[in-house]
Amino acid sequence: MKKILSFTLLFISSFVFSQNIEFAVIVKDVETGLPIEEVTITALKTKQGFLTNKNGEANINLTNESDLQFENSSYKTYVVKYFDLDKKINTVYLESNAKRLEEVILTNVPPQEILKKLVKNSLDKITVPVNLKVYLREFYKKNDQIIFFNDGLINFQILGNSKSIKTDILVEQNRAVGVLDGDIDAELLGYDLNNIIENYYQFKYIDEILASGAKRKYEFQIKSYPSNEDFLVIKATPIDGISGVLSEFTIVYDRNKMIIMEVGSMVPDSRLEDLRRSFLSSSKIYKLEFKNTFRLDNELYYLANSKEVIGFEKKYKKQNRRIEVNNHMVITNFDKELFKYNDKNIFKDKSLINKKTSFFNNYWDFESGFVSTKEEKEIIERLGLATQ
Repeated sequence: MKKILSFTLLFISSFVFSQNIEFAVIVKDVETGLPIEEVTITALKTKQGFLTNKNGEANINLTNESDLQFENSSYKTYVVKYFDLDKKINTVYLESNAKRLEEVILTNVPPQEILKKLVKNSLDKITVPVNLKVYLREFYKKNDQIIFFNDGLINFQILGNSKSIKTDILVEQNRAVGVLDGDIDAELLGYDLNNIIENYYQFKYIDEILASGAKRKYEFQIKSYPSNEDFLVIKATPIDGISGVLSEFTIVYDRNKMIIMEVGSMVPDSRLEDLRRSFLSSSKIYKLEFKNTFRLDNELYYLANSKEVIGFEKKYKKQNRRIEVNNHMVITNFDKELFKYNDKNIFKDKSLINKKTSFFNNYWDFESGFVSTKEEKEIIERLGLATQ
């Protein structure tokens, strides 16, 4: 039976959640001492998720005592016992994979065919229906200057199945600061939250390299994965001499269960200039970079976090404007049981940018799973003052 929760109770639960076990961690490279960005942290008992920022920092808010698992594709996975996290600020060191070289894996089956099988298996395995509790944040740049910021705590009620997903969105709290100028079309900014989960859960961003003609544009290789012998990596790299705006793709997968654990792409620097020239007279959105990290916990297989950077160039009053949006989503919790809600509470807009600010506690500090850096906080404060 579905849990019966009112939207008001969601807010109350958020407040209670923030009163639990709180401490901070800083994740660093054991040899260099430098902070490590985008380390996925999972509370193994409570299944809560966190992500480190550019300074390797994460604020941890546990609903119960739990060991923490630290994961990053460039480092060995590491588990820290709860009782060793006894300080207000705990430093955790990870060992780099840099010394362990990737090895090319030769297979009888072409890598592209293996990738098709991975997508099929992952679609069959993905946990749906499910409720994902997500912290989402977006920074907006115009001509390389940050002019707007928004974030929020969101519940994605993912219904249907992997072949036909429907998502209802319920916003618990949100804030927006800064000013969007008239030359920035709101329809082009941000991400369409009503289909973003569908895109992620159906691996639509790699359709480009699944197409039959992709072998004429990309070189496919399978390599070892230094941090986990159970994982392998498929890399799809644009072939030298092939023109066009093509991305480099990396897909990390579990070689035994044959499911995708991480998928991402980025446009190489060598092709960025072609990208800019292609859109000088257009306002069409292009993807610069994205990465999805998935997690498998027994029979549960779900999105753990995501990052996207998109940009476009357009003319406004005969001048070019370069717009860039940096988006992070951190899944802070999930539940296979859905809660009931009124249709009037469903968020139907494409983005949070036009939603009126509404919050009742500083959710961004300890409920978000992803803390802003000191520099980012200063920018957000400055944008807030400009909005007043």
